[in-house]
Amino acid sequence: MQSLEQYFINEQSDFYNYLQDIHAFKNKQTYRDYVTRLRYASRFYRLDNTVTKEYIEHVIEDLRKTMNERDRYNSLKGVGDIASGLRKFLQYIQSDYKKRLEDSVLSEENNVYHDDRITATEKEAVIKSRVGQGLFRQSLIEYWKGCSVTECHTYSLLVASHIRPWRKSDNHQRLDVFNGLLLIPNLDKLFDKGYISFDNHGRLITSDFLPLSELKILGVKQSMRLVHIEPQHLPYLQYHRDNCLL
Repeated sequence: MQSLEQYFINEQSDFYNYLQDIHAFKNKQTYRDYVTRLRYASRFYRLDNTVTKEYIEHVIEDLRKTMNERDRYNSLKGVGDIASGLRKFLQYIQSDYKKRLEDSVLSEENNVYHDDRITATEKEAVIKSRVGQGLFRQSLIEYWKGCSVTECHTYSLLVASHIRPWRKSDNHQRLDVFNGLLLIPNLDKLFDKGYISFDNHGRLITSDFLPLSELKILGVKQSMRLVHIEPQHLPYLQYHRDNCLL
């Protein structure tokens, strides 16, 4: 049976992205602070897509009553900080964020189809690149010759992933081989969800928001790094660290 905290862990990446997409705050640290507050609260309360306004109000009231029993957030300001995070989380749960995200991708695909500045062949390549197929995938296979980290050569298992996400890229960036990694599935999902990234030397960076026990289960080692890195990768990796890494 999963712990209470695991319920929020399953939502935290999308919640973090939701806060960024609605431009809720001015700097990345504030987004991280909100996730941190809710991670703490999730140790005691179930926070998932079933929460309601009434449940959130119950949690806030309970937090006020138990202030003196905690080593953190044990003041009215601390409770207020968690309450602010809980209300933002409720907004996220009640929003149609995931549907709007899907709709925005479909809308962007439509924009590509109707862009007279690019050829039909280029349009097909850009659209296929969203799901890591076509010219983009083939370019990554030719460039990396295997997984960008583990050097696994079973191409049928590898996922072609954008460093700067497709929906946040222009058409050139969507096809740029330097904006792509070829990863085994577990690393691809961690990278996509913002739980890992890479520094300018290609060394692995892990998020504080995924337990080390989970990373170990997924086969992640701190010694991992990109097999090689070039200057053209650096702006894309910087974007991922600044905007995607939790």
